[in-house]
Amino acid sequence: MKILSIVTLDELTDVLQNLVENDDLEFEYEVDENTETGHISIQCKMFDSEFSIIPLGVGPFYEDFLLTAYFDACLDPNLLCTDFNTRHSFASAAPFTIESEDGNDEEDSQIIEVERLVILAGGVTDEHLEATIRLWSGMLIFAEELFEGTPADSE
Repeated sequence: MKILSIVTLDELTDVLQNLVENDDLEFEYEVDENTETGHISIQCKMFDSEFSIIPLGVGPFYEDFLLTAYFDACLDPNLLCTDFNTRHSFASAAPFTIESEDGNDEEDSQIIEVERLVILAGGVTDEHLEATIRLWSGMLIFAEELFEGTPADSE
């Protein structure tokens, strides 16, 4: 058992690789590193839920990272976010507007961003990080049904 209070990209990808190698999960990831800005994000997919892991701060040592996912909204995004935030203390949801390129307000689209800050200060185990990502992925399945509607709702 390894205790981490900071994490490098290699240590974080080791945790993710453990999830890839787990036969009970369908997990994959890809590291995106912008060499000009130094910005790193990890695009992940567990089962059908897609999300990003974004290490925060200046590498190579990160004290925390952000789990984030985006959803289309089937109904009023503000009401959906309120419903989600009332049910979950593990993550927060907020509506987000993507403005159309031509400035036409009618073509703007509303999406919902769900985030969870993972803080390593004080020390966590690599098993804790794996469990956090598993819990996050399970919560995203509920979020997708809430925000985008179940398949039966869209027919």
